[in-house]
Formats: sequence, structure tokens, C-alpha cells
Amino acid sequence: MKLLLDATISWRLIKLIENDFSNCFHSNDIQVNQPAKDLEIWEFAKKNNFTILTHDDDFEKLLLLKGAPPKVIILKTFNQNTKQISELLVSKKQALEAFILNNELMILEIY
Repeated sequence: MKLLLDATISWRLIKLIENDFSNCFHSNDIQVNQPAKDLEIWEFAKKNNFTILTHDDDFEKLLLLKGAPPKVIILKTFNQNTKQISELLVSKKQALEAFILNNELMILEIY
């Protein structure tokens, strides 16, 4: 499962989930001008077959405007720290995998 974490998500999350989600990158680590803009993250994810993981509703707007791919997972995890978010993602791993494999779905919100 290829996840690209938006700048709104801590880069520290990768270390916490790497055993369960081995192919994750942070937007700080991709080959675009930094700080990466939403559209640059979008284009990188599309070109490299990533699903975007974000807190940012702007990616939902991009999805509605441009369509998938890439797919978008929006975390609606208000006031949760990075450790809590990692635990949530690991607990929902099967649902995330099913979402990514389902060609009819474009967006997933996680609460």
C-alpha cells in the first residue's frame, strides 16, 4: 500500500506505521519544490500511484475537480497526537487496503 502523507501530517508518523504500511513517504521527501504545494503532491501521487493521506479538505476539492487517481484518505482525527493516529491507521489497515483496491471509491474519511 503506497501512502503519501501530506504536510498537514507529521513526518514522524511514518516511523510508527512502517511495519504495517511499508511503502509510505512524506510530502517533505518527494522530488518537488519544498514546501510542497497541494497540486504538486497531487501530481506526484498520481504519477507514482500513491494514495494521499491528509487532514486537508483541499484534497477533496482537487478530487472533485480532477477525479481519481489519486485516491484520498482524509483523517478527521481532531486533537489526536501522532501516536494515536498511528494506532488508528493500524487498526483500520484492512479497511484502508479494501478502499485502495476498490476502483469505484475515490475518497475515505477516517474518524
